[in-house]
Amino acid sequence: MSKIKVLIVGLDAATLDLIKPWIGEGKLPNLAQLMKEGASGRLASILPPITPPAWTSFMTGKNPGKHRIFHFMEAQPGSYSLRYLNATSRRAKTIWKMLSDAGFTVGTMNIPFTYPPEHLSGFQISGMDTPSEKSAFVYPPELRQDLKGLLGRFSLDVRYLGYMSTDPRREEVLAEMERIDQQWLEASLYLMEKHPAEVMMFTFMSIDTVQHYFWHYMDASHHYHDPVGAKRFGDAVLRVYERLDRAVGEMLKKVSTDTSVLVVSDHGGGPTSDRVVYLNRFLAQQGLLHYLENNDSALKKLANSVIRRSYTLLCSSLSSPQKRKLANALPGMRKRFETTFTSFTDIDWSRTKAYCSEVLASPPSIWINRKGVKPSGIVEESDYEPLVKFITEKIGELKDPRTNEPIIKRILRREELFHGPYADEAADLILDWWEASHFSTSPSFPEHTAEPAVMIRERKPPKGSEWGGTHRLEGTLIARGPAFRKNVEIRGARLLDMAPTILHLLGQPVPGDMDGRVLEELFEPSFLAQNSVRRSCGDDSGSQQGAEYSAEESAIVEQRLKDLGYIE
Repeated sequence: MSKIKVLIVGLDAATLDLIKPWIGEGKLPNLAQLMKEGASGRLASILPPITPPAWTSFMTGKNPGKHRIFHFMEAQPGSYSLRYLNATSRRAKTIWKMLSDAGFTVGTMNIPFTYPPEHLSGFQISGMDTPSEKSAFVYPPELRQDLKGLLGRFSLDVRYLGYMSTDPRREEVLAEMERIDQQWLEASLYLMEKHPAEVMMFTFMSIDTVQHYFWHYMDASHHYHDPVGAKRFGDAVLRVYERLDRAVGEMLKKVSTDTSVLVVSDHGGGPTSDRVVYLNRFLAQQGLLHYLENNDSALKKLANSVIRRSYTLLCSSLSSPQKRKLANALPGMRKRFETTFTSFTDIDWSRTKAYCSEVLASPPSIWINRKGVKPSGIVEESDYEPLVKFITEKIGELKDPRTNEPIIKRILRREELFHGPYADEAADLILDWWEASHFSTSPSFPEHTAEPAVMIRERKPPKGSEWGGTHRLEGTLIARGPAFRKNVEIRGARLLDMAPTILHLLGQPVPGDMDGRVLEELFEPSFLAQNSVRRSCGDDSGSQQGAEYSAEESAIVEQRLKDLGYIE
């Protein structure tokens, strides 16, 4: 009899928009069987639907205002400079720790934002925020040797994402993604066999990656669609879904029929838009953002332009290991490249009222340079509301030149999305790019301030590693097991609801300060009749212990996120 009571498979970015049609065509038999034998439905992510806050909310049942993870990066205290985050910034207890403290054995692998790993009564192998294979990302440490004997060296990165300028290089990326998936599958099966825990979760990231970089090959209506390339890569996304469907099938063979099986994604996926907004350029045109006076000579300005072009060329032509070696060998040059490219340090904070951290690919959010809050803030409290109203009105005037329709149809204030002790650390205005309107952003440069704030991308295949796919709000939930209803579709489920639902499934009370609810509609009435939902009076607040990234670790994480396209 299997010791495993709950098996959770994380499929980052898996979307029912693709799963359902492919199930209808008979291409995903294992997911189809789970849906037939259990309950399933769309799973609304956190807003905005991006990886770090989403998976953290899944693990804590709390919104980012309570757990403090809003993105991959945050502003350093007393500065406008950004630093990279990991699980040490989390300020809420995970269900893994709660269950471990309650006497359950727990094992998780490859969940984003679990580095450094928690000390559980089982094991934890950290996810994408792990700096490198040399890092202490396996707990307990002795498990590392077991896995090394099984797998050899770990591969945490798809090394060639940043230089996919030719079809052979794209083939290399797809082949490497397959090798990494196989690595995680072999590790999962080994751990289920040799180190079984009562609650286990294994996460695969390749759906997110392949959708980002290959969506446009399967989508004939996409502005990046390449009919010639589609003959070679049109099924690239499907092949990853099929591969992970087979992986799910292999994992199901390791559990008994009384094991509860959950398949979960942190958000969905869909095509990118051909509409690009330069937010800092827009803010500069409104007189809200000012750049430092540029008294450089024409020659120096030309040099900066050359640096930017060279930076773009390096990003598209070097593999990840090559970029990392160059960055470590020439840190001063790297800093100059990035400073010149992003222009974030060109902003005159003493005259700037609002700005966007355009180094982040998403979300496109606007910060108010508030006096007493930001290091060089100038916006008085009495001017805050009128300024927010002015920005909101002006953003509504940004139109698609082809249709004259507003590009950004919904602007959310911080307090509409977040609540809790850390809510004030979020951006003031979050522009909806995932649901009401679809657009992307790109870095603004001082010399281009007079150019339009909106640009429509040309309909042609990209030359380099451009995103053809992005995130959507609704992910995937499938739940099969003795306690769950069979062959039903549920509605209204949220990622926030998963932590309390898993706790309830295991007979545990739900902490009173969790924002999620128990998804009672997942369960058989007989189970609910015998197991009423219990809420504990206390809260589960807590923080992961550990240290911030070193300079070398930050450089490694930075390169990974650039390759994945999450930062410019």
